[in-house]
Amino acid sequence: MPTDQSPTRCPQCGQQVPQDAQYVTWCDRCDWNVDPTGPTEQQSAWRRRLEHRLTDTLYAELQRGAIQRPGWDAARIAAYLLSAVILLLPLAGLLGGIALLVFYRPLWLSALLSIIPLALAVLLRPRVNTPDPDTHLVYREQAPQLFALLDKIATAIGTKPVAAVAVDAEPNVFFARIGWRFVPVVGIGLPLWAGLRPQERVAVLAHELGHGKNGDARHGWVVGWATAILDELSETFSEQPLDQYRQELVYATDSDTGPSLLTRVVNATVGGAVRGVRWVLTRIDLRSGQRAEYLADRRSAEIAGSEAAARALEQLVLAETSYRALERAVRFGADVEPLQAVTRAVSAVPAREIERRLRVSRLRDTRIDASHPPTNLRVKLIRARPATSAQVVLGTDESRAIDRELSATAEAVLKELRSELR
Repeated sequence: MPTDQSPTRCPQCGQQVPQDAQYVTWCDRCDWNVDPTGPTEQQSAWRRRLEHRLTDTLYAELQRGAIQRPGWDAARIAAYLLSAVILLLPLAGLLGGIALLVFYRPLWLSALLSIIPLALAVLLRPRVNTPDPDTHLVYREQAPQLFALLDKIATAIGTKPVAAVAVDAEPNVFFARIGWRFVPVVGIGLPLWAGLRPQERVAVLAHELGHGKNGDARHGWVVGWATAILDELSETFSEQPLDQYRQELVYATDSDTGPSLLTRVVNATVGGAVRGVRWVLTRIDLRSGQRAEYLADRRSAEIAGSEAAARALEQLVLAETSYRALERAVRFGADVEPLQAVTRAVSAVPAREIERRLRVSRLRDTRIDASHPPTNLRVKLIRARPATSAQVVLGTDESRAIDRELSATAEAVLKELRSELR
């Protein structure tokens, strides 16, 4: 809906609403036109009511402040049990295959039969968590100011120091344990990082390191390994570009459809089973995961200060804006540096538009499969609690020094993004 043609009064409640030709015109009294495009997926009214009830229940539980870290409720225990079964399957397959080869005769038949359990062991083998190929790792000697900040935050939280920082072009900041030794790593997405003010950067880093301290299931090796296995299998047994190419080749050459049919059958059977187990694991671990996000927000407010933590969360709704600004600057070669273009684009968004997007998060992000709670409730929970002052403070000069340390890595990331866009 074009904002420059919208009425000055809400057609539903008559409230006078301000207009801005660059942004959506909406009513803050009745939420008219707050989400003009609507949700990407249609849901029944009963399911929507159920999801809002579950979201409100979890919010009320955290608002009372009785929960200090993820607890061992029935859902979390079930998530660990299911994950343990997934992790034990490859061991059972390996031992079963070896047992067939050793004890069953004739040998030619045992060799054929052992293919099935051994193949199961290979398919379900644990996957080491590795950074995405597009990420660039920054180590302590390359960015002493950044790691000094991370060490202060880790000390204040009471968790292990970070071994590396992964930098990429995604509008996100994350925490992960990589490698067989589960080395803690913080990931910094340049679009989001460039749009944050110094103390907001402390808040997002404290939030991510808070996950390592809270011990939530998603960042543990049991559920984490099981999820990684299911994710890779789900991607393997889903439609791939090569499958589409084969289908087009079949149509073009009028050849036998055997391979294409076999691919579809495997994707429907094996892939369907894998996606079903992945769905179950996601559902039973959802409440624990969302509670962990709230608790990491609380940790962020304690370290960076309540207001900085709340503002940092508000910046999350501008993630798409920041990435689009970066993409335009890289693609079209703007007069300003790409990261400066991101900073300008984010700072130019008015508070009213941020409030609208927060309300949209309430409408859209209460899905049962949402891994994070609605952003507006996360902000509300921080501001509803007594205000806290910052334990770790990042000055403007230190923040600029960190940017200088990351400049070489940022240039490499932007060079790759420029190549991809071309």
